[in-house]
Amino acid sequence: MTGEVTGVAAPVQVAGWRRAVSILGSLQGYVGLVLVVAFGIVTRGDTFLSQANLTNAVGAFASRGILAVGETLVILTAGIDLSVGSMLGLASMVSAMLLVNQDLPPVVILPLCMLCGAAMGLVNGIGSTWLRIQPFVMTLATLSVFRGIDRQLSDNVSVGTQVAGPNGALTGHSNTFQLFGTPGHNLFAGTLGAGVYYPVLAFVLVCVLCQLLLSQTRFGRHVYAVGGNETAARLSGVNTDRVKIAVFVLCGLLAGFAGPIDAAYSASADPLAGTSYELDAIAAAVIGGASLAGGRGSVVGTFVGALILTLLDNVLGLNAVSDNLQLIIKGCIVVVAVVLQRPDLLRSLAHFVRRITARTGRSS
Repeated sequence: MTGEVTGVAAPVQVAGWRRAVSILGSLQGYVGLVLVVAFGIVTRGDTFLSQANLTNAVGAFASRGILAVGETLVILTAGIDLSVGSMLGLASMVSAMLLVNQDLPPVVILPLCMLCGAAMGLVNGIGSTWLRIQPFVMTLATLSVFRGIDRQLSDNVSVGTQVAGPNGALTGHSNTFQLFGTPGHNLFAGTLGAGVYYPVLAFVLVCVLCQLLLSQTRFGRHVYAVGGNETAARLSGVNTDRVKIAVFVLCGLLAGFAGPIDAAYSASADPLAGTSYELDAIAAAVIGGASLAGGRGSVVGTFVGALILTLLDNVLGLNAVSDNLQLIIKGCIVVVAVVLQRPDLLRSLAHFVRRITARTGRSS
């Protein structure tokens, strides 16, 4: 009788654990965000929670957060874009050169950079679809190509965005360009108190618009369909190549949008700007619940993932943790996030335990 009860209870217990792990996997971003905030409050208290600290932290990560949103669109179709950092760097350099050499107003520079980014995304999309090159290989190649173009344009020299006029003061266009992200220069200052930090506003607006695109439009449903099962999506009438090209173009467009923000934040465009940003972008998407196999994830989740990386960098910096250790911690967090997404996690753990137990029994 006892054996029967145990036999019935065991599957029920396993099913309960599976549900718990599934729920944890779906909420991993929110759980991680709570843990990071709690760690910041416990260790640094008021300093961590101050408006100035949080605004500066999110503002510093905003350009990478925008890249993460574009990366999410590509990942949802089971693709990957390793060139987003180089696209941001090239767009950053283009924005600085248009400002310094052509004296164009920022309101013209921004759409031109977005157009430049969209063109780079189109190259990635065409290569990944019409030429049938794996997205990983295609974007790995363009990562190098776009970086080379960036360095060729700039002759490997940084271009400052704070241009002084004949009277020694900043030119009007240069002064306006600072509103794109230079610390201390906020939009609507006076009207809304201290104003709104443009990178934070831009990041939030990009997240809202892209989430609406995915959740409220036919295109969004097609994106999930292609990532979930490309063959079934094609047979149901979805132009899968067009969807893939579109997400690469949108990813590039957002990289072009983030370029001037990065240049304004640094007050210059560096030939190496955006280096390794693709790693943070992919990490934010994965931590937020996006599956690299495609078909699962959301912009809201990526926003949460970006906040986790942002606040983690901030709280570790406040606690004087070395940069090397920060890299190790972030890498471990990404591994944990991917593992939690596995539907066969419990089965794999049980198999591993059985193997270790069997080996131990043979050894003894």
